[in-house]
Amino acid sequence: MQFSADTMFPGDLFEAATRFAADTLAAGDRANAWQQAVAMGWPALLVDEARGGAGGTLADLGAVIEGCARHPVGLPLVRRCAQAPALLMAAGSAGADDTLRALCAGQVDLDVVDAPALTVTALADGGVRLDGVLEGVDAALPFTHVLVSAGALLLLVPQDALPAPTARFVGIDGAQIADRVLSGLLLPASAVLQRGEAASSAAAIAQDLAIFATTLDMAATLGATIEQCIAYLSTRVQFGVALATFQVLRHKVVEMYVDYESASVLLARLVADTVVTGRLAARDVALCKLYLNELARRGAEASIQLHGGMGLTAELPAGRLARRLLCAGFAQGDRLTQLARLATEPTAARL
Repeated sequence: MQFSADTMFPGDLFEAATRFAADTLAAGDRANAWQQAVAMGWPALLVDEARGGAGGTLADLGAVIEGCARHPVGLPLVRRCAQAPALLMAAGSAGADDTLRALCAGQVDLDVVDAPALTVTALADGGVRLDGVLEGVDAALPFTHVLVSAGALLLLVPQDALPAPTARFVGIDGAQIADRVLSGLLLPASAVLQRGEAASSAAAIAQDLAIFATTLDMAATLGATIEQCIAYLSTRVQFGVALATFQVLRHKVVEMYVDYESASVLLARLVADTVVTGRLAARDVALCKLYLNELARRGAEASIQLHGGMGLTAELPAGRLARRLLCAGFAQGDRLTQLARLATEPTAARL
């Protein structure tokens, strides 16, 4: 029995992203795959044409994220295709615009790190000195610069200015990050892309987009997980019959499907509204992440149960998808983080 989850953002872009992800998974070369994604212009997808971008909408980004989520390739689409360009577009400075044009032209490749605990000392020439730990820098894929949100500053730090990693970490989903200890790192004034309230506002806008893009990835991954579960139950035989004939297992799959349909319809509608209005409400984003965190964890646990011990193996796509769902629940803020935001977040939308 074959089953395909309903697509949130159907179209050529979704189909192309799905084929790309399948080829990437088969080849097993994420670094080369990311270079192909850059060549296809995905980091410039949301940037308006006047600044060298593709002029796409949130629905276009959703199609790319959904297509790639159908196969657990683990490319940094949220950080590099959503958060990075959003930071630069919202910063509204000449330096940010120049960096954005370079990003769209493929001249720079940006990672993004939120570092509110960094100690930043202003220098007389307009530059800054950085001390502290830069946590969570990508350790798997190459990049040329890191966009650092450090309190009321937005900084562009060249990769070759960073010290060697002091600690490396590998998540259960295979994501690799590293910490860099900065001791008196000097940056020129040109590396400061924005200061003050404008920098803080840009960081908040980009964070909202990153959170929402993560919910899109979670929903799409849940859909792919259901496909794997149905395929496994339809072919796996126990006691002489297929597992799909056991009613309790069928009910578990139906519960997963209802969760997916509820999430996908909600997110697709919110994306459509955002495309029309040009606004993404921060409170809606927090509610979506809170809701998807619960569905993702429930779906991952159900998938592991339905596959038995095989659901924990790295060889099966279902096992990799389940790990991605569990990790996504913590990415861009877990349940407690979203509850704290909802307690203080106004209902008004940000531009």
